[in-house]
Amino acid sequence: TPDLPPDMQSSRRRYRHIQPTSPEEMLRASTDAGMANMRRVMNQKTEEERMAKAPCTFCGKNGSSGALKSCSRCKAARYCDQTCQLADFKARHKRECANFVHPPNTSAFLTKPVANERYPQHPAFAHWHEDGVGCWVTIAGRLECDLHALTDSMDSKQNRDRRERVSDGGAANRQIIRTHKAAAHSLLGLRVLVQNRRKDKTPILVFGSRAQVLSQPSLTSAVLRGTAEGDNLVKFTRDKVPRVALGVANDPWDKSLRLEISHINGSEAKPNAPLPANVKDATEGTILLNTGDFAILQLQFRVGDGDTISKDWEALGALEAFFLPWASSDDTTAPASLPTAQAPASGGDGTGLLRAPFDQRGVRAHYADFIEHGEEAYMRSHFGDAQTGGMSRAEGMVAAMGEMLLGQGAQAGNADVLVQRLRDAGMGEIADKLASR
Repeated sequence: TPDLPPDMQSSRRRYRHIQPTSPEEMLRASTDAGMANMRRVMNQKTEEERMAKAPCTFCGKNGSSGALKSCSRCKAARYCDQTCQLADFKARHKRECANFVHPPNTSAFLTKPVANERYPQHPAFAHWHEDGVGCWVTIAGRLECDLHALTDSMDSKQNRDRRERVSDGGAANRQIIRTHKAAAHSLLGLRVLVQNRRKDKTPILVFGSRAQVLSQPSLTSAVLRGTAEGDNLVKFTRDKVPRVALGVANDPWDKSLRLEISHINGSEAKPNAPLPANVKDATEGTILLNTGDFAILQLQFRVGDGDTISKDWEALGALEAFFLPWASSDDTTAPASLPTAQAPASGGDGTGLLRAPFDQRGVRAHYADFIEHGEEAYMRSHFGDAQTGGMSRAEGMVAAMGEMLLGQGAQAGNADVLVQRLRDAGMGEIADKLASR
């Protein structure tokens, strides 16, 4: 087994001092996390409002007659009229659009800092485009940067129900937990935006269930340490070096893959609402994208072992690239025959494989405060100080809740809105208490 980098030498031992050890510290950590999450939700709302009023990409002026028109292919540029659009196209936009320089405008995927944030909510750790199809990859993790566990729900708002279901299963569930190493923090969550910008206007199908991540050659054995029975992976050799391609994780309770379709063209795909027409198979993550269409997927991969690899940056650091296959909508290639990380040349002429290499320098820069100074420093730099201006955590919580209500405008004071915003901010328990009153 090769030596691990210094920042991957038993995460448990290195970060043990950071974990809350008393009820007071646990309450403080929980409150800080809740406030950070609410602050992030409010910043996202502010960015939505800013995007709606964004000026013309070319001349910088607001549209004189109604909403600005977006570039139909990339949805990243906006113009007040056709004159500005043509001028910008010749000057720079033709190149930027074709090369996927900017992701489409959506508050669901913010790759640049917003409001008073120092770091983006969705840093692009991997990015690739080929044949008019492109993707951006960011983290879909927890505030404290721990990897997810199989015992958790994909939807944090459902975690309470999930844990009750898992704990009430008796001996059978305990066996599942042992067999699948379900309690270990070993799942890397990724958020992926994929878009069709093909010039021939060919609709494509994206296959989320066939997504993979490829291990770094020197860390293949480290990644394999956390695997368990039934894991979705393929071992192979390339240039005489052992490799492993990890597919989307299997859920032993739901008997399905750990994936969700989060947004279609910027609109949230809500669990209990009718599926958008673009979604051909929600369970498999199969999505139809016409030219200009984009989708956001949430995927989980078993990369960690709960020990040496248990933090987001450790899992990202163990990976070389992210892979996502697609096919023309009229292509008859079966999903199982699409190109893969281990066989990229497979598949027919109407198929493609995005290979997005991870930017390891960008990963380390984003998590540097945590790696070098610990969780508290990371939380301060990425989410703000919970006690800025001498305000107590309790006062800060009340102030944050007040800001959320005020931000609702005409709906201010609506208890249902507050409850939903608390749930969206990951504070389900507080929302439950309010809802029961």
